[in-house]
Order: sequence, then structure tokens, then C-alpha cells
Amino acid sequence: MNRIVTLLYIWLGCILSMQAQTRHQMGGIYFAYPGGPSAQTGTFGTDSCCVLDSLKGALPDSQKHALKDSLIPSSGLIPAGFTPFYVSHYGRHGSRWMAHDDRYVWICRHFEDESNLTPLGLQVKGMLTRMWENARGNGGKLTRLGALQHQGIARRMFAHFPQIFAAGNQVKARSSISDRCARSMQAFTSELQILQPQLNLDVKTDSADMAWIAHVSPEIKALASRTKVEPLISPDRFLRQLFKDISKIDEPMKLMVEMHAITSSIQDVGLNFPVYPIDIEEALNALFTDEEFQAIYEANNRRMTIVNGNEPTNESIPARCAIPLWQNIEAEADAALRARQSSATLRFGHDTALYRLLSLLFNTAHLPPSAKDDEEQVVLGDDVDKMDRVVPMAANLQMIFYKNAQDSVLVKFMLNEKDIKINILSQVEYGTCYYPWNQWKKQMHERIHNLEHIRQLNAINTMVGTAQSNTLSAGLFGKGSEEHGQTLPAVLVPNGQNFWTPQTQDTEQKCIAPYYYKDSLLQGFRCSHWIVGGCMQDYGSFTVAVLGNELRLQPEQCATPFSHADEVSHPHYYAVNLKKEHLKAEMTALSHTSILRVTPEKDQLVHLVINPNSDEGQGYIEIDTLNHVVYGYNPVHRIYQGWGESAGFSGHFVLAYDARDLVDYGVFEGDNRISKGLKMQDKPRIGAWLTFRGKAGKAMEWMSGTSFTSREKALANLNAENYNYGGLDFYSMMQFAADLWCERLHTIDVEHSDQAKVNQFYGALYRCSFLPHEVSDVGDEIRYDDFSMWDIYRAELPLYTLITPKRSGEMMQSLVRMYQNRGWLPAFPCWNSYTAAMIGDHASAALADAYVKGIRNFDAQKAYEGMRMNAFSTPYIYKEYQEGKGRRAIQSYINNGYIPLEDMVEEAYHTNEQTSRTLEYAYDDFAVAQMAKALMDSCRDASQRQKYQEDYNELMRRSENWRNVINPVSGWADGRYENGKWLNNKDLVHRQSFITEGAACHYTWYVPQNPEGLFDVIRHSKPMDKKEKKAEDKVIYRLDRMFDKGWYWHGNEPCHQIAYLYDAAGAPEKTQQWVHHILQTEYNDTPGGLSGNDDAGQMSAWYVFSSLGFYPVCPGTPYYYIGTPGFDKVTLNLENGKKFILSARRKDAGSYLIQSTSLNGKPLTGYRLSHQQIVGGGQLLFELK
Repeated sequence: MNRIVTLLYIWLGCILSMQAQTRHQMGGIYFAYPGGPSAQTGTFGTDSCCVLDSLKGALPDSQKHALKDSLIPSSGLIPAGFTPFYVSHYGRHGSRWMAHDDRYVWICRHFEDESNLTPLGLQVKGMLTRMWENARGNGGKLTRLGALQHQGIARRMFAHFPQIFAAGNQVKARSSISDRCARSMQAFTSELQILQPQLNLDVKTDSADMAWIAHVSPEIKALASRTKVEPLISPDRFLRQLFKDISKIDEPMKLMVEMHAITSSIQDVGLNFPVYPIDIEEALNALFTDEEFQAIYEANNRRMTIVNGNEPTNESIPARCAIPLWQNIEAEADAALRARQSSATLRFGHDTALYRLLSLLFNTAHLPPSAKDDEEQVVLGDDVDKMDRVVPMAANLQMIFYKNAQDSVLVKFMLNEKDIKINILSQVEYGTCYYPWNQWKKQMHERIHNLEHIRQLNAINTMVGTAQSNTLSAGLFGKGSEEHGQTLPAVLVPNGQNFWTPQTQDTEQKCIAPYYYKDSLLQGFRCSHWIVGGCMQDYGSFTVAVLGNELRLQPEQCATPFSHADEVSHPHYYAVNLKKEHLKAEMTALSHTSILRVTPEKDQLVHLVINPNSDEGQGYIEIDTLNHVVYGYNPVHRIYQGWGESAGFSGHFVLAYDARDLVDYGVFEGDNRISKGLKMQDKPRIGAWLTFRGKAGKAMEWMSGTSFTSREKALANLNAENYNYGGLDFYSMMQFAADLWCERLHTIDVEHSDQAKVNQFYGALYRCSFLPHEVSDVGDEIRYDDFSMWDIYRAELPLYTLITPKRSGEMMQSLVRMYQNRGWLPAFPCWNSYTAAMIGDHASAALADAYVKGIRNFDAQKAYEGMRMNAFSTPYIYKEYQEGKGRRAIQSYINNGYIPLEDMVEEAYHTNEQTSRTLEYAYDDFAVAQMAKALMDSCRDASQRQKYQEDYNELMRRSENWRNVINPVSGWADGRYENGKWLNNKDLVHRQSFITEGAACHYTWYVPQNPEGLFDVIRHSKPMDKKEKKAEDKVIYRLDRMFDKGWYWHGNEPCHQIAYLYDAAGAPEKTQQWVHHILQTEYNDTPGGLSGNDDAGQMSAWYVFSSLGFYPVCPGTPYYYIGTPGFDKVTLNLENGKKFILSARRKDAGSYLIQSTSLNGKPLTGYRLSHQQIVGGGQLLFELK
């Protein structure tokens, strides 16, 4: 019987101890160091979180794991031949009072009005007074317990690694200038001195060391300032037990949280009472329910994780902040490892710096619930890190270095004196692993490099181009939507199928983008296929609106106020606080799938309203309550050729939902709602809604999948992409999207003193990465579409050829497939249709450019077959010509050598424009000729070689047809009649019907295949005025006139090569001058920062190339014209594994004129750089004056 009673007492003691452990540990950063001295007993070496060793034998096995000595070293064996040689340590200061006296004072002030205190409030006031009297003047200082903690750690480190602390060995110790850190260092090193008096100790506290030992970057300050995390619980119950009228409390939640801090901190300051204040501790603990204590603990952990850990929304700012500390650790370790004697480096700082260091060292991944590991084993990387486990008082990271006779070095990590390692899920867990030091350093260098890409990714201003242009040439030539960038602040992956954008405009109509910066009402989130940056249409889209409380159905009803101040917009993540709806909405996406996450601010109904955006009223929506998905489709219709006709496919979408919190659903047409309705189709303004029971602070997630093929494929894509990435939740999808973006950014590494310019550059690369976009399904042969070809053949597709040649080849094969499947090579392929939206035949130019630059993963022979057909034939069936197949007015062009003014080119969206067409066809003929020549050079069949030769000769002859529309008298582009007479146009600066989207002064310079020939015509033309007559060079004079008179219009593509023509004209310094000028005046990093339509990314591609220092003036040739470098250093990380580095040495910060260039150490003559010189790797050095 006595034994049973004894066991009952033991059991009760164990339970009470474990409850105390829970409350103690939920002190988080106030948790006293586990396994060290006890604040309650004052004893050294007793684990205050465990029952006494004498109880162990009486406990059942199931409870013994809770009593494990947390400081027993792991059993991992040291690799044979290796011995400990060096210790590198970073420790948090030991236990302390609360950081500032003001915090005690602020709490006590609330208890001054005794008339408002309850009887319990009066008791608590007495306890707080006792605590304040004990703490007064000690704010932030080290307690006696804190010193004992570090003495204990020193003793155990000495015992575990005696050879490192042998007589004569050096120990270097540095601390933060904070008094508690310096005293922690003194306690630690004094203990070592006692244990080994002959140690060579170098102990110092120096403000200069703060740059690394406790580095606080501007971005970490901003992150801490904007991070607001409140416990998901009301403070009312807690305060009512203390105060009669809680309305008198100005900041009720803050008071509750600060009382939690006071309660938790007792375990750190207890030794300064004559007797441990167990009465105060128990009384203050009793004020909180378990739920309240847990909620505050979790909120503190979340805030610490966001501000200092690896958390997907913190932009890796904490890890970057730790880089100076890591650099110190690496340098000190390398120096110590070169020495003959063992040594140690000790650093004493703060929990924040230690946690950030861990975030840098261990790139933990956010895992979906299906991949979670044993929580008891995981230290870092399990959703929200637990501060009591990671950075309690006196927390420390020890890096133990081992050497062998061959000087090979291994390193082991210990956190709070327990071995830790990275598991296969990229979490940090308890366990032993020895890492090769050189390999670890390499990994860290790559990590730091990638962190810069993450910074760049999050610094991209996705709003650029969403407002009316504010650049230098804005308003000079453009009209209407031409004065907007027409871009989207979209979430996507590079060239992925979908662009998820906040929606402020609810139509798919031509020239209306889904989002404009000026708008103040948000209608929802659209899965868009907008031809970004142009004046075309969206298609196959659907929109999801999120609403709180009141259900509204139509987009204009769903529209809810929002502020740009409440938006976070990155390429991989978008978030907005919708204050009227009392919720936060977040979006992330991959190519075919996305996740919408909504977090209500309060308990309320949350509605999803799903619209298939069919302007024609032909959409479909269905709620499948059996499989818990919403399915719909939005049929695609053509514009331009066949306007309004079906494009033969639809945008299909599925949205998966969890039915557990579903309280209502239905479908609607207009304002007619059908509760529990399941299907609606072929009517205008239809949709479906789902209503859920939302809980305050509890996130709700919905995953969507899409396809251009079918419902089944949309579901398959959702499942396949989810499976391919290992099971996705919001954060894991977000991380994968960020990784894909970092891969794209890494193709071009930019270094420059002006970080804002670097940010702007990567913003341009982001906008270059929308189109062409994937239209195939997961697992099928990859296909791309929406080639806004009049625009992107100039620089965007050549950029892909350079930085991602494999994808470039896939894009070219997509064009070939369209020719194979539908009989003609498209000139301007969009929404899976032929269009004659713009002029030219530039799919041929794109194919030729890819091939002459070495792209081989497409069917070149089949491509040439289609290119040749476009160049020499017209559809036999007139309806096919009407649908947009073949070159417009090709017979006029062939018969006359130009398109005469009499040919109105009626079967085109852009009618007339005869002179511009002639100039562009002449260039296209040149490009096809280059393809013929390249194929001829590799062809072994003599008869086929002869055919290529004949084509080449004829096409090169036709490539000179530009001469037929450059008036030899004026030297300017002009209209010409069928009889050969010239229009003799005198107006060079206003729009003319024979010119496309511009003026004669713009198109005159469009002879990229033969600028020298153009210059010769100009030089032999009649002078425009007396100044030109006296000019040394008419070409230079006229080029100068373009810029000096304000004729140059960067807002449209025909001008994009003009500044580079100075190179060919013998005045490269003027190319440098005007390229530099355009970069400075026609682009900025604001919503109005594009000088016109971004045109599927071409405007931004010009910026990318020109910032690098070269530009593809004539795609179809393997050459670039040299401009001026925009950055100090650029590294092209080529797909073939080589690097091409462009470096600029400037006389001063503003230098941009080139004094000399050298390639791989040899002078580079001329103004051109070959594609092969770049992809072969090497270094181009610019000396700038």
C-alpha cells in the first residue's frame, strides 16, 4: 500500500513538473537554459525541466523519454583518424531581467488606479510591486543565473574537448557592447581560466565588432517594424479578473502580452530574491488559461520566426542579415585551421543574431503537412520554430572542427550542446553528422549568392507599367492605351501557363488590362492569359472574388476598396488586406496550379465567388459536391481575323475545396441566385459561390488547376503538378515558385553600386518572362503560344536564345508544330489562332535567329519549309488568307518589289501601311535567306544544296527592296504608287497611313540588314536644310535630329534600333550617349515607368540588353551592336556551363563613354560582338571615361 501511495505521489509530482515545464518552455525567449542551473533551487547542473533522477526508476517507460538528460552527447562516432581541433561558438547572453525598466513601469502604471482594481487585481499589484523593486535599475542586465549558465556551458565544453583547451592554446572571445553580453563572456572565459590557468585568453568588447556580431541591416529593421503578430485570443477574460472596467485599458492586448513576459521572465531572475518567488510565479501563471498562455507563446514564436527565421514571407531578410557574422566565422575558422595549435573562438551576442545565423546556415524548407517529420526531433523548419528550443537564455551554437593527418577538415554542429544535422526534408533535427568543411563553405557561398537573388526577386516592382507613362517621350506620339505599359502585377512562374493578377477591370475586351494602378476597387483574382503589355485581349480566364460577411455576386458588386499600401506584390506572391471584408487574401502559383489563401480577421462567413469571364455569355460553371470541386470553362474567341468567331478551344479550370467548413453554395445568373444550385451555362454574367465558416486568424486555402484542353486535363494538371512537387500547401508552392524565379534571375548576375538600378533591371527581366507562355498540359510535349511577334522578335526572343536556349528551341518547335498542324507558318500567333494583327512575317525572323545562333532542338528543315512558303506563296483558298494565313499583300510585294499605295491591304487588321510592310518584308527576306544559307552549309545532298542556294540568292535580292520605299531625293521613307511615282511626303513627324504606328522619320531607319546601304542613300539625297548641307555627315546629322528635335519615340518598337545605328555610321560614342540617355529617361521604377506598351516584354527586353552593353540590332545574324555597360559587373551564367563576364572600369561614378574594350585580355576592335564570343565564355572589359 505504501508503495502505491509513493508511486501516486511520484506520478503527481511528475505531472506537476511536466505542467511547469510546459509553462516554463512557453516563456519562449525567456526560457532559462535547459539542463543548466535552476532559478528555483539555485543548484548547478540540475535540469529544472525534469523530475529528479531518483524518480526515474519509478516511472513507466512511456514517460521516461521526458526525463532524458538534454546534454548527453549523441552517440555518433567521430570518423576514423579525425580529432577535435577548433571550436567556433556563438552564444546568446545568459538569463536577464526584462530588456528595459520602462516595460516594468508601463505595466505597473495600469495598476495605479486602485479604484479600478478587483480584489485579485490588488493582489497582483502587490506582486508586481515586489518584482519592480527587485528589478529597478537592472533592466536588460545579466542575472546571477545568467552568469551560472555560461559557467556551466564553459565547463562542459572544456570537459568534452580538453585538447582544444590545453595549456598554451589560444581562446579568442568577443562580445556585443551590451553589458549582459560582455558579462556573459566574462563568466564564460573566467571559468575556462579557472579550469586551465595557462590558456592564452584574448577577451575584448569592441564597438567595431558590432558590424558582424550583432549586425542589424536596414531591411531587418523594416521587417521588424512592419511585422505585427497578435495572439489569436481575446484579452477580455484575462483583464476582467484584474480590472473592474477594462475599457479604461488603452492597449489591452499589449498589457496581456507584457504580463505574459513578466510571468515568463521569473525563471530568469529568480535568484535575485532571497527565496525563489514561487508564490508570485504560481499566482501569475494562474492568471492565464492554458489557451491564453499557448496563444501568446505561439504569437511570440511566429513573430520571432518571421523576423529572424526562415519563413516564406520574410524574403530571407534574416538570413541575409547574418552574412557578416558568417563571414567572420568562416575567416576565423580558416585562419585557425591553418595554425599548428588548437584554438577556440567565442562570440557573445543576442538571440536575434543567433537565430538569424541559424537561418543562414540551414536553409530549412517549409513542408506541406503530408511531409512533416517527428516534431520532437525537429529543431528548425517545422512551420513555426519554438524559441524555447532554439534560442532560450544562454542559447549557443558550437561548430566543432575535426582534422586528420592529411589536414582534411570536418565540421559538426551543436545547438544548445546537442548535436544537430540536416535531414532529407531540409529540416534541422537532433542527430550527428560530420560535414566536409570545404564542401560546407562552397554550399554557403552558393546560399549567399542565392539570397541575393531572393532579395532581387522581392525588390522587383511588379507595378511598373500599370499606370500612364511618365517618361520623357510620354505623350509625344502615343495615343490612348499606347500611353500605358499595359502590364500586370501578376503571380506566375517564368513562361508559365497562367498569370494570376488582382483584377480591377472585369472584361476580356481588347486593350483593357485586368489591372490598373489608378483603380481603387479590387474585384478579385483573375487567372489571366492577357497578352501582357499590349492592346490585345484576355482570353480563357476566370476570376475568384473573396468576400467577408455579405455575399455579392457580380464583379462590380464584389469590388471592394483596397490600398496599394496594403498590397504586397512579388512575382511569386501577392497579398492584400481587404479592410472592408476583414480578411487578408494571398496568392501564389506555379504554371498550371495556384493556391488562394484567405485569413479572416474575425469569426465570420467567407465567400468565394467564381466567374467564368465570358463576355459572349458562353461560359459554364458547375459545383461537384461529390468530389468537392468547382469546374468551369470560358470559350476563347478570336479578334482581328475572324473577329468574334470561336478559336476552337476554352480555358478550363477546377477549384478544389474542403467541405468541412462549407455552409452554403450555389450558382447564379446576373442577380438571380440559386442556393444549392449545381450548374449554369450559356448565359451572360454567370458564376458560382461557396460560403465557408471562417475562424479568426485561421487560414483557408483553395487550390486551382487549369488546362486549355478539357476538364479532365485541368484535374490531371492539378494532381500532376501537386504530385511532381511532393504535395503542396501555400508556403511550399510559394517556395517552389520563388526557386523557379531565382533560376531565371541567376541567368544574369548583376553587380552595381546603385542597388536601385539592379532592382530595376530584374524588374525588366520579370516583365520579359511572361510571354510566350506554356499552353500544353503537364507531361505532354511542351508548347508555347501568344508570340506577339511584331514586338518580341527584336530583343525578347533573342534574349531567350542567349540565356535559356533550351526553352528557346521549345518555343521555335511550337511555331513549327503550328505550321505542321495547320498548313502555314503563323506571322503573329495568338490564342492558338492565325492573326494579321501587325505587319511583317517575323516568325521567320525568330526561327532564323535561333538557328544561326546554334539552337538545334527544333525541326529546322520543317521550319524552313514553312518560312519559304510564307515568302513565296499565298493561300490558294481565299478564306485561309482571310483567316490570317500567309503574308499580307505578298503578290504586290513580289510583283513590284514594294507594296504600292493603291494596294489597301484590306485583309488585315492594320490596313494600308504599305511602306512599313515593304521595309519589314525586305528584312524578313534577309532572315529567311540566312536560314537557307545555314541549312545549305550543313546539307550534304547536292540537289537540296542547289535549292537552298537559289532561294538564298533570290531572297538576298529581295532583301534590298527597302530601296524602293526610301525616297532617293529626300532620303526618308515615303509612299510610292504602282507606276513608280513617289508621294513626296513632307511631314516626317506625324502619323501617315503608309507607316505603321508612327511617322516616316521612325521607319526610315528600319533597314537592320543593311544600314550601310541606307546610309549611302541618305548621303546622296538632297539636304533638308542649310545646316544639313554644311554637316560633315548627313547620316549623323539626321540621327542627331531624331534625338535633338524630340522625334525619337521609344514608346514603340520601330525606333528601338536607332540609337545603335551610330555604331554603323562610325560614331559609336553617340550610340553610347543616346543609349545611356534612353536608359535614364525612358525607364524608371514607378508604375508609369515605361514609355509605352511593354508589348509582351519587348520594351523591357530592350532595357535588359542595353543595360548589359549590347543589343541585337539585326536578329537573324549572330551579332550584337555594342552600346555602353549599365553596371559595374554582369555575369551571364550560360546554359552550357560557361560564364561570360562583362566588367566596367569607370573613371568616376557617372562614366559611360567607352575608352577601350578588351575581350579575354585582347583589344576588341569594331562595334560588334558575336554570339559565339559570348557563349564560348570569357570576359569583356570596358574602360570607361
